[in-house]
Amino acid sequence: MASITIHMKDGTKREYPHKGRLGGSYTKTIRYEGAFAIVVDEWDNETAIPAADIQEVKVWRG
Repeated sequence: MASITIHMKDGTKREYPHKGRLGGSYTKTIRYEGAFAIVVDEWDNETAIPAADIQEVKVWRG
């Protein structure tokens, strides 16, 4: 189980809390590709955020 919080340079927070999904151990993940941080949710939907706009990324597992 993972919850992801992205602190943006403009002071806002983008939160992606773990919600789970029936049928397995699906959870949110984050990967970094080029100039983007890409959050993938339990249903395999992706959100790409420009790394230039990010101050800090926190991933909580547990």
